[in-house]
Amino acid sequence: MRNDAIESKSVAATDAPAAAIPLLPMLTCVAAGLALAYTPVLVWRIKTGTWVCMQQPETFYYLQIAAQAYYNHLWYISDPIVAEGVTFYPWLPFVPVVFVARIFGLSIFSVALIWSLIAGLGIGAGLYLLFWWFLRRPWVAAGLTIFCLSDSGFCAGLEGPFVIVSQMRRIVSALVVHPVGDLLSFPFILWRAPDPALDLPFLFLQIVAVSNARERPRSLNLWLSGLAFGLLFYLFFYLWTMAAAALFIAWLLDPAGRRVYRWTLSIGFAIGLPELAMSLYSRALVSAEAIARFGMFVHTSRTANVDYPIVSVAIAIVVGLWIWRTRRVELIYLLSLMIAGILLSDSRLIAGISFHEYHFEWLWWPVRLVLILIVIATVAEPWIPRRPKYVIALSTFVLLYLLGAIYLNAIEVTRTRFGNQQLDDFVRYRTQRMAPGVAPLIPRSIVAGSEHFCELAGVAENQRMLSGWIVPTSTTLDNSSWETRTALNAFLSGDTRADFVRDTAENVGDYWFLEPIQPKLREGFIREFDDVTRDPDKAIRVLEVRYVALPTDKSPTPYITSRFRLLQPGLYWQIWQIREF
Repeated sequence: MRNDAIESKSVAATDAPAAAIPLLPMLTCVAAGLALAYTPVLVWRIKTGTWVCMQQPETFYYLQIAAQAYYNHLWYISDPIVAEGVTFYPWLPFVPVVFVARIFGLSIFSVALIWSLIAGLGIGAGLYLLFWWFLRRPWVAAGLTIFCLSDSGFCAGLEGPFVIVSQMRRIVSALVVHPVGDLLSFPFILWRAPDPALDLPFLFLQIVAVSNARERPRSLNLWLSGLAFGLLFYLFFYLWTMAAAALFIAWLLDPAGRRVYRWTLSIGFAIGLPELAMSLYSRALVSAEAIARFGMFVHTSRTANVDYPIVSVAIAIVVGLWIWRTRRVELIYLLSLMIAGILLSDSRLIAGISFHEYHFEWLWWPVRLVLILIVIATVAEPWIPRRPKYVIALSTFVLLYLLGAIYLNAIEVTRTRFGNQQLDDFVRYRTQRMAPGVAPLIPRSIVAGSEHFCELAGVAENQRMLSGWIVPTSTTLDNSSWETRTALNAFLSGDTRADFVRDTAENVGDYWFLEPIQPKLREGFIREFDDVTRDPDKAIRVLEVRYVALPTDKSPTPYITSRFRLLQPGLYWQIWQIREF
């Protein structure tokens, strides 16, 4: 009788019209999402006086990709290192946002702010809709949504299942134990744009669309489910592959919904076919060495950097048994997403192939937490409303958790080494290069020297970095080109051979999946440095280096002073321009 009542209630709930979605709880969740997404933005505004924010370590990289569309070709993106080089990122997270920025006359830095706006709105509304769809308790759904938005482990299992404890401990440490000074960086991966911050709203929408089609398998709902799946192809490789695997798993687990899953897969693949074709075409143009260097679909150790999700597997089994016992078949697709994510993120154990599988964790960890909370809310539903003190206690906890997350997002900018570095670099660059009367650098030039300067120049002034951590991610450069660029940059920066040998050993060691060929790479770097030292003019002509940026406290080498002219002394960087180009 109990199981029949639960099943009848869930079916009746999903028969409610979409217009019945309560707006006030949803708007509350959207406000919480925007508050969390824009906390770093407001801190940057207070510190710099401008609407700019680089809140994640990879923001410079993604903005340089967006800058190719912003400055050079509006309708597609390309490699930020090599002119017109291909990139494996899809266009949807970049091109429409760049188009909006251009239409409204906004700077390239506004792209990151638009990403934060979309993330705050989309994740807040999408996650609320997901909880409301399966629970039909508006304020319960809102409370669970705000809790998830505030959880630093929502997209990454930091310190296992006890992330609440670790998050509270970090707040206490910042306020009491270490009230001053820098703290270890503890970013909320949830707000990392464009992925997963722009992926999660579409994932939540797709879950609801599949569930809606599962409960009402009418033609329109089937097409909407397929459309929601097809859009994932244009967002993130890991997103659509996980969803495709989940639809297949759901097809195996849920015979009654096989027609829905079959049509969703068919329609979605038809919609995503152009993006798949473009990806295959781009793959034919990239360097095989670059793909291996980046660790995409290369053979590697089956056990290196693999987490064994024993707890998550146990949770999947327990939740699966609960779904079977209570006949909550509408949750089968959610469970299938979790299973698919676990299998894909640990697929290296079977296939021995690396393709940055950790990206799946950013997607299935949220699904896992959503499933757990839905089960808890369903089990606790009969007795919580009859105990107002529990309602007050839980509401207070969610509010405090939200305030704590806002605080952590704020100090990520002001009290971590990375946050302070990003902030200081931008203030210095704006003071020196974005001041009135300063002549801009010639667009699409190659700039060498200080990596902090070059990263900002790539975004602000349409430059291309000669070297830096972004260069090895280029899918166009082979290893020899990477080695030459790194060697020339070190030479122009004034590094000695001993310095270069030491730095090369450290930098190459960062690429763990290249361990079998690391000795060969080190030899290549050193050989290129020796070649560049013998004939730097040749390397500069081939690579078309136009500018070199050096810190003001570093004396230029005789070669720099003889072949380059001082373009701008600067407060923070000396900008040198080649005399003959």
